[in-house]
Amino acid sequence: MVWCAALALVAVGPIDYPAQPSLIVLTVVGAGVLLFLVAYRAGGVLFERRFARQGQMHAPSSMMLNRIVIASSLIGIAGIGFIALDRTVLSGVSNGGYAEMLRCAPGLVDAVAIKRTPLLYLGYIMFSFGFVSVVVFLLRGEAIKGWAAALAQLSVVSPVGYALLYSGRMPILFVLVLIIVTILVRISEGRKPLPPGHHLLLKTIVAIGLFAIYSSSIWSSRQNFCAQVSPLIRELQAKQKERDAAQPQLEAAPKADEAPVRPSTEAGSSTTQPKSAEVMTATDFSKRMAEATAAPAPSPEVSSADAVLAIRLEAWNVKPRGYVTSALESSHLSARAAMIGLSTYFYLTHGVRTIDIAWHARDKFSRQWGVYEVGVLSPILRVFAPENQHVATMEAEQRSAGTYGFFPTVWLAAFIDFGIAGAVIYILVWGCVAGWSAAGARRSSLMTPQLLLVFVLASILLSPVQGPLGVANSALVLGSMLVVGLAVDVWTGTAKQGDQEKDQ
Repeated sequence: MVWCAALALVAVGPIDYPAQPSLIVLTVVGAGVLLFLVAYRAGGVLFERRFARQGQMHAPSSMMLNRIVIASSLIGIAGIGFIALDRTVLSGVSNGGYAEMLRCAPGLVDAVAIKRTPLLYLGYIMFSFGFVSVVVFLLRGEAIKGWAAALAQLSVVSPVGYALLYSGRMPILFVLVLIIVTILVRISEGRKPLPPGHHLLLKTIVAIGLFAIYSSSIWSSRQNFCAQVSPLIRELQAKQKERDAAQPQLEAAPKADEAPVRPSTEAGSSTTQPKSAEVMTATDFSKRMAEATAAPAPSPEVSSADAVLAIRLEAWNVKPRGYVTSALESSHLSARAAMIGLSTYFYLTHGVRTIDIAWHARDKFSRQWGVYEVGVLSPILRVFAPENQHVATMEAEQRSAGTYGFFPTVWLAAFIDFGIAGAVIYILVWGCVAGWSAAGARRSSLMTPQLLLVFVLASILLSPVQGPLGVANSALVLGSMLVVGLAVDVWTGTAKQGDQEKDQ
C-alpha cells in the first residue's frame, strides 16, 4: 500500500517528474516488494517454529517496565544533553550557524576545524534510548505510572533536541511515525489507540501541529539564511577547492619532518589541529558567521517566494503540473504556499526518480558497506581515520551519478551499500525481521518482537525516503530497541524461571 501510494503520487501529484515512474522504477519496486513479502512469510514461520512452541511466555511485570522506562529515559535525555554540551559549548563554534551552513552547503563539512570531545560520541550512543522510552510507554502505558510515565513523555526531547541541534526535521518526523505506528499496533491488538490518562491524544495532536509549523517555517528561514551567508559559503568553497587541488601534491612529496594531515571538522581532543592556512578555525568561523548574519537581509525582490520557487524547480529539474500552475496564475494559491507545499512534496517523493537516475548510472557505484545509510559511520571515519578516503569516494560517486543530496528510497540505499546481490540479502533480512516480529507480537508477550514490529512498520512507511537504517540515525534506534527488548525479555524469563524453581 505504501509503495502503491508513492508511485501514484509521483504519477499524478503536484510536481511533474518527467517520465516517472518509469518501467525501471516499477521493475525495481516490484521485485523489492516481492522479495520482502516472501521473506515476511518465512520470518513468521521461523517464529512459529522456534518460539511459539516453547510454552507460555509471561508478560513483563509492571515494576520491570517502570524500571526499564526510567533507565531508558534518563539515558536518552543525558545523551542528547551530552551532544548539546559538546556542540554548543565545548566545540568553540556557533552551532546554529554551522549546522545551518551545512544544510546550505553539505560539502563544507571539512571546511572548519572543530574540536570535538568524547561527550559527543558518548551522547550518540545514548540519545537513541529516548526514542525507545517513548515507544515502550505507548505500548505498555497501562502498567507504567508516576515518574516513569513522566520521564517517558519527557524523552521526546531526544529527537526534538537532535533535530534542532542539526537544523533538521527527520528525527522529529521519525519519532512521530513511531508514535503513529505504535497506535496502529495497539489497535491491531484490540486495545485503545493510546494508554489512558496523561492527555496523550491532545499532546499527540499538538506535537503534529507544531511539527507542521516548524517544517513549513524552516523552508523560508533556511532560504533567507543561505542567501545571507552566501559570500562566506563561496569563500569556504574556494578555499576547499584549493586544498583539494594541493592535497595530491602534498601526499606525493611530504616534508621530511611533517606528514600531511587531511583536515577534519570532527577532530577530537587528541587530533592535531589543521593550520589556519588550510581550514578556518572555529573561532574565526564564529566571528565571520556573526558578521554575515548581522549584514542586511537580501532585498525582497531577490528572495521573493516566486523567485525562490522558480529557482528550486529549475534546480530539481521538474515543473509543477498544470493544475498547480493554473491555481498560481489565478491567485487561488499563493507563491509562498506553493513553495512550502511543493518543497515538502518533493522532499517526500523525489526518491522514486532517484532510483531511475541511479539505475542508468549503476556502474559508477561501489559498495559502501553501511557507510551510506548509517549516518554515524561517516563522522567516525573522518575523525578516527582521516587518511581514509572512503567518504570522499562515496560522495564523488554520488555527484558523478547525479544522486548526491537526494533521498535514495530503501531499494537504492540497499544497492549503494551492498550492491545488487547484497541488496537482495538486505531486503530479505528486512522482510524476515518484519515477519518474525509480527508473529511474535501476535503470539507472545515478548517485548523484543513488539519493538521490532514498531521499527519495521515505521521503516516501511518511510521506505520511499530512506532505508531502515538510514532515517535520522535509525540504526542507533534499532540497536537501542534490541538492547531494551532483550533486557526486558531475558529479565522476565529469568525471574519466572526462578519463581518456578522456588515453587518446586
